[in-house]
Amino acid sequence: MDGWARGRMVADVPQDQAEGLRRMLARDFVRVVTLASGRDGVGKTSIVTNLAVALARQGRRVLVLDEQLGQAGLAARLGLTPEYDLMHVIRREKTLDEVIRRGPEGVGIVSAAHGLRALSELDVEAQGWLVRSFSRLADPVDVVLIDAAPGAESNIPSLSLASQEVVVVVSGEPSAIKDAYALIKVLNLNVAKRRFHILVSKAQSEEEARTLFGNMAQAANRFLGVSLDFMGHVPIDEKVAQAGRLFRTVVDAFPAAQAARAFRGLAQAMDQWPYPSAENGRLDVFMERLIQSSRMTAAG
Repeated sequence: MDGWARGRMVADVPQDQAEGLRRMLARDFVRVVTLASGRDGVGKTSIVTNLAVALARQGRRVLVLDEQLGQAGLAARLGLTPEYDLMHVIRREKTLDEVIRRGPEGVGIVSAAHGLRALSELDVEAQGWLVRSFSRLADPVDVVLIDAAPGAESNIPSLSLASQEVVVVVSGEPSAIKDAYALIKVLNLNVAKRRFHILVSKAQSEEEARTLFGNMAQAANRFLGVSLDFMGHVPIDEKVAQAGRLFRTVVDAFPAAQAARAFRGLAQAMDQWPYPSAENGRLDVFMERLIQSSRMTAAG
């Protein structure tokens, strides 16, 4: 169906039905979301893992690009041992399909720490090969979640430019709030990022989470001119750690837990975000933009 026909179909139905039709037609597009934090220890990787499974249970086909190394990585936390990573694709030793490990609910996981850091150094031929690799996946993808490494180890400036959405995960500890604000400031000043989602982890209550967010949003708007959006919160729940010791997600192991309910709600909220335009909603275009932004930030 061409763009004119889609537009005509939407125009011929009431507004509420048009929204539903738009979402149905948008399933061809890929949503790319980077989750970042100002420091370790805020629960970001656990959030990425559980959010990926919750989205998969809603029928989304999820791919995770993991920038974390070793035991800190998402695959290791699920008891998986990645044999290959993105560098094997870059060196043409493996296809992208061969590199992907499958986790719970069929979630695809690509260990990408070394590969993401090498993007700025790729020659034109290698860039083209990598972009084509992402356009030739055997299984389609609806959502890409990127678990960005914290601090100087991360390619977060490039990831934030290439992704459609950036989620900053923050806990209630004063140092975590300070580092999260510093991350937002760096991305605003260095790559002109002006809008972020805030996800509060390890919150005692929704009231506490909203108070934390409100203070951050006020400061970011006043001093940076940046807009923050409250994505939600994940409550303190011992079942999260218990599931982790079993190399499982709380969504899977303890579906009735408070945290599991929170992750399902976050996945549903994410699914209501605006869909990208046709061009920005392609996986190969995302990788093309990521390569370009990596070269730009490296040069800057």
